[in-house]
Amino acid sequence: MSDSNTLSQEIPATGAEKFLEDNFRKLVWLFIILVVSLIAYGFIHHQNTLKANEAAEAFTSVKTVEDCDLVISRYAGTNAAANALLAKADLLWDQNKKTSAVDALKEFTTKHASHPLAVQALLGLGSKLDAMGDHKEAQAIFERITREFPSSEAAPLAHVRLGDLLWADGKADDAKKVYEDLAVKFPDLPEFQSISQERIGWIAAALPTKEVDPPPAPKVEPKPAAPISAIPGMPQINLKPAEGGIGATIAPPAMLPPPAPAAVTPAVPAPQPAPQPAPQPAPQPAATPAPVPTPAASPAPTPTPPPAPVTPPPAAPKL
Repeated sequence: MSDSNTLSQEIPATGAEKFLEDNFRKLVWLFIILVVSLIAYGFIHHQNTLKANEAAEAFTSVKTVEDCDLVISRYAGTNAAANALLAKADLLWDQNKKTSAVDALKEFTTKHASHPLAVQALLGLGSKLDAMGDHKEAQAIFERITREFPSSEAAPLAHVRLGDLLWADGKADDAKKVYEDLAVKFPDLPEFQSISQERIGWIAAALPTKEVDPPPAPKVEPKPAAPISAIPGMPQINLKPAEGGIGATIAPPAMLPPPAPAAVTPAVPAPQPAPQPAPQPAPQPAATPAPVPTPAASPAPTPTPPPAPVTPPPAAPKL
């Protein structure tokens, strides 16, 4: 009994050893291939990381459309190249090259659908198409956002733009439904709740969706020019025929007073006050004087001449 158990235990061991002997070389080659694959993967990943860092550094220095094209061509397939394509679209739009900007955005949404900014690029594409007057294609873009990216950050704004386009196109009922969906799908966004209620109220009030031209400004009648005869110093032109059959005559200019020179205010001297007589001392009560001998007759005092009258300045000539 013990011999049979020992034999049963030796058979599996012998089979495993035989398997290793038969497949040892294969296992070694498999291990070598695995190691080489890991090394190659690490090397490729390292190279891609270096390329991505170099591309990102190149993208941060772009300033013109040509710089963007250089990054797109040299680092194709990187996020930096995709970002350069977005920057190119913005630069073209700022340069009023609207068609080229729209083409760049369409290329981005086609080649970089998995980019983190793919939905925002779609929203920008729809807005630019709307600004260019291509409302039908813009409506298709907004509908795509609401359908394929309902939980994205661009979805509520796409609802608003879609409703506005439908309302401007005269489809008030469809626009109202879009605004109602906006309030239902985004209950946690109070600003879009307000926009939804506001737009629905406008539709109910039947407000116009297009601007109305203001009334024309009143015409200002030009004032008639003064006749030549009314201009001082000009000769009087008589356009009536004279009695003797001679044509228009020219009368000499009316004698007008010469223009007054610039008024120069002369310095007017301040009026001198009239001289006042010297105050006479108050009479003193005289005591009873002693008899005084009669003095000799004194000469008469010289009379003081009166002050010269102040002559007023001459009056300015009347015009």
